[in-house]
Amino acid sequence: MIPDGLIFGIVDNGVLLLGAYLGCDLGERLGKGRGALGAILGAGIGNTISDALGAALDPSMHSMIAGVVLGCLMPLALIPLIEARRNRS
Repeated sequence: MIPDGLIFGIVDNGVLLLGAYLGCDLGERLGKGRGALGAILGAGIGNTISDALGAALDPSMHSMIAGVVLGCLMPLALIPLIEARRNRS
């Protein structure tokens, strides 16, 4: 018997890790000192994609897909504000 959420968890963290590593590479290509922002964006976007895929593939999570995606995207809207504050310092 597979515990509820197991498939979600595997897909979630697997794609999240991939997104973070791809984001680091992207950040380095954008210029010196941008690796952290790339990793943050890669992780945030990767997490949204991974949560959506995980919820879609895990039968116990089907009813939560829209809420999960919306919940993942809302904090990403704070990134420009945080970056602006960091760049002022």
